Amino acid sequence: MPNRSGYQDRIDTKIHASTLKTEYIPATRHAGTDAKTMPRSSHRSTRTVKLALTLFAVLIALTACVNDLNPGGGWSGIVESGDYLYFGSKDGRLVRVSSTTGTFDQSWSYPSAGADDLGEMYGTPAVSPDGVLYGSAFRCKGNSCTGEIYAADAISGQSAWASGTFKIETRLVGSVGLGESTLAVGTAAVNGNDEPPGYLLGLDLTPDAGMGISEQVSNREKWRLPLNGPVWGGIRVSNNIAYFGTLQHMLYAVDLSDKPEYANNPESRIIWQFHTGGAIAGTPHVTETNVYIGTFGNNVYSLDIAYRTQNPNTNTLNPSTEWSFDTGAWVWAEPVLDNGVLYVANMPGSVFALDANTGQMRWAKSATAGKEIVAQPLIFESNRGPALAVASGEKDITVIVIATGQIAGEFVTGGNGIKSSPVSYGDIIFAHTDTGQLRQYKPNTLALHNCIDVKGGGKTCK
Repeated sequence: MPNRSGYQDRIDTKIHASTLKTEYIPATRHAGTDAKTMPRSSHRSTRTVKLALTLFAVLIALTACVNDLNPGGGWSGIVESGDYLYFGSKDGRLVRVSSTTGTFDQSWSYPSAGADDLGEMYGTPAVSPDGVLYGSAFRCKGNSCTGEIYAADAISGQSAWASGTFKIETRLVGSVGLGESTLAVGTAAVNGNDEPPGYLLGLDLTPDAGMGISEQVSNREKWRLPLNGPVWGGIRVSNNIAYFGTLQHMLYAVDLSDKPEYANNPESRIIWQFHTGGAIAGTPHVTETNVYIGTFGNNVYSLDIAYRTQNPNTNTLNPSTEWSFDTGAWVWAEPVLDNGVLYVANMPGSVFALDANTGQMRWAKSATAGKEIVAQPLIFESNRGPALAVASGEKDITVIVIATGQIAGEFVTGGNGIKSSPVSYGDIIFAHTDTGQLRQYKPNTLALHNCIDVKGGGKTCK
């Protein structure tokens, strides 16, 4: 993927070949002011056309990044349950490998072999304490897209919901969020309607397969919260609060609890929201006290949860407990926090070590990894001490010593791109490529330990 300037030819072609709607343009002001909606007008004002072109260009650039988000998939990250690692394959199925041997389990998949697949899988599954895997996928015919939200029993590979998957006419891109009794799912526009441009769905996550009809969940969708823009990033849940962002620059904190006062007014679930000044395509990193989020406005933010809760509508940063840092380019990848240091990678490949309390750089200059960074870096123990594994969507995984910011080598991917975070289990680092390979590396030597072609049924990579 090229840097921002590299999108220009593609954007110009799309703009000249398309008809823009300028009668009704959702427009948000800069931080510190309230969001407003432009009224209809019989003429096209300069401001309206500029906003339309800007928003359209950003969306086209985002779409170019993910190949229209229609035909590809292959972005699914890896989760562990029991003795297995689970992830979404290029075939549109959940699959698993042994976490100890890395061996592909040909006897297990969801849906099972012979059944229709789920579609393109971008988000990473979430696994509940009782061993149910939740996630989403979608498929498109032209501009018409159908999303499916699934619940799969990790042991049996069967649906944990008696009704099977939950279907909705939209794109489902980001990872779902697992609350105490609610599954949070971010969407784009639904049923082809542009207003609202996105929703947060609250689904009853209760497994009910095999139960009598009277015991089954009668209405899987509990509520639907309109949002100011599409959700492409993942949802993080902490203390039953969902944190996520939209392409229309808004970071939300939403209560997932079943309080009676929310029943007739889903909007009242919003605890606070923050306008970042840039599209949010990634996943926030959440601790007990802070939310860290990168944006396509080039900035990464540290937001104080307590302050935001007390001041739910302000876009002014609290200088005592909050900060922002300009990385010089779009930030898609989720930041990673370790021992008071926040590590942030922007899309062209600059990697920063920031003091989590102040936002000040710890290294004298940024490190340099490969381009097209959309996955959260992994912290692991290398032969040179704690290190970052920064995956490139083009090829290879750069290894950076976290104490100094120096490059210590790379995990070679054979020209395959990686758009999901590498994970470490036992003495092996696993990386799922966007071409459908599961590559396994030895962290001390950086050598390839094993490689299986998941789309090829678990055969050894050629």
